[in-house]
Amino acid sequence: MLFTILSIFIYFFTAYLFKLFPKKVNSQEKKEKTIYVLYSTIHADIVLNINDINRSFLGEFKTKKYGYLAFGWGDKETYLTSPQTNDFKLTTSLKALFVNTPSLMHVSYIDDILKYESLKEIKISTAQKAYLSHSILETFTRNKKPIRGYGREDFFYEAKGKYNLINTCNTWAGDKLREANITMPYWTPISWSLVLD
Repeated sequence: MLFTILSIFIYFFTAYLFKLFPKKVNSQEKKEKTIYVLYSTIHADIVLNINDINRSFLGEFKTKKYGYLAFGWGDKETYLTSPQTNDFKLTTSLKALFVNTPSLMHVSYIDDILKYESLKEIKISTAQKAYLSHSILETFTRNKKPIRGYGREDFFYEAKGKYNLINTCNTWAGDKLREANITMPYWTPISWSLVLD
């Protein structure tokens, strides 16, 4: 029991330390684009304007003329069996954390992103936006048909990478943002790692 408590403390303390020393970017590029991080207590999505994304293989969203797409990467079984936080099963969660499990990309259409309160706005350059949108799409395997999501305007897609305790849904989001030269901690296993300044 003591070992478990100590392990949990070390995990969260390490995440906190990484938050204190992020990769800082001092770019002189004009910040003319806006992206968002939409977050809850356990998960964060990257949100881009729908017209900033190449939707050539996202046929489910091709007819949309305005709005946003939220992208979230995560454990396949958890995504498909836990639409709400209170639907989480302990066995599924433990498996996702301690076994390298398959992953999915969850893509959701949002008409008005500003209706959400748990939202972080990030200003970036056109070049950063182009890199980020391409990097996100590179996570898709594109070799299977999408799976219907929780509603009529969200879908799951097969994704690259394995989910585990170190490589979480929030780690994926943090990696994508940091790789696009956006100031971000080097490790973001928890949603607040991405949004707290």
